[in-house]
Amino acid sequence: MGGTALSKRLAIRGIWRLFPIALMGGLGGGLVFPILPALGAQLGISGVVIGLILSANRITRLAFDGPAGHLVDYWGGRLPIAIGLIIEAFGIFCYSLALHIGPPAGWLLFGRAVFGIGSALLMVGIQATALGLSSSEDRGRKMAGVRIAMSLGMPLGMVIGGVLAARYSNDIAFLAGAGSTFAAAVFAAYLIPGISPESRASSSREGFIKRLRTLTHLPAFPFMATAWGFNLLIFLSVQGVMLATLVLLVHDRHIQVFGLANQGSAGLIMAVMMGSASVAGLILGRLVDRFHLRTSLVFPALIGLAGGFALLVFAHRLDILLVGVLVIGATFNGVTLPLLALLGDVTPPGAYGRAMGIYQIFGDIGGSLGPIVGLDLSLRFGTGVVYGALSLLILMTLVGALWARRRERLWRTGMFQ
Repeated sequence: MGGTALSKRLAIRGIWRLFPIALMGGLGGGLVFPILPALGAQLGISGVVIGLILSANRITRLAFDGPAGHLVDYWGGRLPIAIGLIIEAFGIFCYSLALHIGPPAGWLLFGRAVFGIGSALLMVGIQATALGLSSSEDRGRKMAGVRIAMSLGMPLGMVIGGVLAARYSNDIAFLAGAGSTFAAAVFAAYLIPGISPESRASSSREGFIKRLRTLTHLPAFPFMATAWGFNLLIFLSVQGVMLATLVLLVHDRHIQVFGLANQGSAGLIMAVMMGSASVAGLILGRLVDRFHLRTSLVFPALIGLAGGFALLVFAHRLDILLVGVLVIGATFNGVTLPLLALLGDVTPPGAYGRAMGIYQIFGDIGGSLGPIVGLDLSLRFGTGVVYGALSLLILMTLVGALWARRRERLWRTGMFQ
């Protein structure tokens, strides 16, 4: 009993240390967004190249999500997280080099690509470590805290980056971002508990591809695939299409917040959504831990999410638009958090890294395709048509939610292994 109590205290201490690291890791990702468009114009960089620079981190992250999961399973989370933050810090430092050493576009593109490698190690490592530090009784709450910290890092970075650039200089903003990220790496190296993955002794000599293939033979694979697929859906719709096209909706329907221009109004509306997502995430995390079936929340959350996008179709006034984004913010974590907790329940701890690596790959695919497809279709057919199509797509996935709930019930009752 004493050993169990000690393990719980260590896990609680470890998860609280993950929160600020997850938050600080996201700061550098948001730092560049309020600075780069204007800076690019000053440096004579074309809009196409600026767009490529902003998306370069996601491209490289897609390539490194899988290997990052392999490394987490082999090393545990502490070392990959610390290395990932150091790589991120170097990537941000390259933004500063772009201001002093030419060619600036090359340094910015290189720095952004390097940042993506570090981001893969950080995000996969943070989430896999959180799964390892949680138990079936508190997994929903712990994953909610980590996910909220990760999601808040980027907008906070945007605010800090914009303030530092306006008050001091772009260079000071970049150097501050690099310094804080490096400090987070030191913090991670010393304070994240070292968790030795269970599979290391038995499979340390297995190659990356072979270890990925072993996931398909696990009894948990159908649950893993369900979590991966729904993560793609959320990133495609909310983190992809909506983030990229909300400013078009605001512009087309002449909606203003406090008299701000399109970008400012859209930014504040997105802040409302992220605020509701954070509050709802804390509540939903506790609900996930109370339900016997994790997937009980997924079906109503999908209905709410589809309803939120349907409201955006008819949102020609600010009040309706705010209700729509509040509903979306309050419900999308109701899809991801239960499935993340279920993923932790059914996956062997020695495979957490690989499972989270592929989970992140699917999210990055959705987050990459969403802005491209969403912007193109919105310019062709209008944002109302695009949001209506997303609402229908989400409703179609209700079949998958029902299937997952039925399969989880069978698994909980021991009717299949």
